[in-house]
Amino acid sequence: MDIASTTPASPTSPRTRAVVRATTVGALAATVVNLMLWWVGRAADASFVVDPALGDPNLEVGVVKVILTTLVPFAAGAALLALAASRSPRWVTVLVVVAGVVAVVSAGGPLDGGHDTATRVLLATMHVTTGAAFVVAATRIRSRA
Repeated sequence: MDIASTTPASPTSPRTRAVVRATTVGALAATVVNLMLWWVGRAADASFVVDPALGDPNLEVGVVKVILTTLVPFAAGAALLALAASRSPRWVTVLVVVAGVVAVVSAGGPLDGGHDTATRVLLATMHVTTGAAFVVAATRIRSRA
């Protein structure tokens, strides 16, 4: 008889530590890449001014905004990944697919609201970069499950 544990992973379980490790590495990598993209854009005279769907028009995206909009969604994703990993590998797979879709769909925002082509392309690339880093981190957890 095979008895599988259905209790969620404890905060100190190896699975939870693996999620924290994978998402921390992914978040740091995405942040570094996004900051490099921002600096390249600045050197190329990208305005990094956008008109978001919600909020004030002519929002300038600076270094702090790049860092926060990379780390905050990654942290939310990490919490969902920890929950999914404690349930089953199938939940992790669903989260990987949803995260990939969200990353691609979210790239539409800067493509629509950026004031110049360089801004549009670079900010959309940052969205996809963050999503791809999360998908890689979540896939590593999926492969260990």
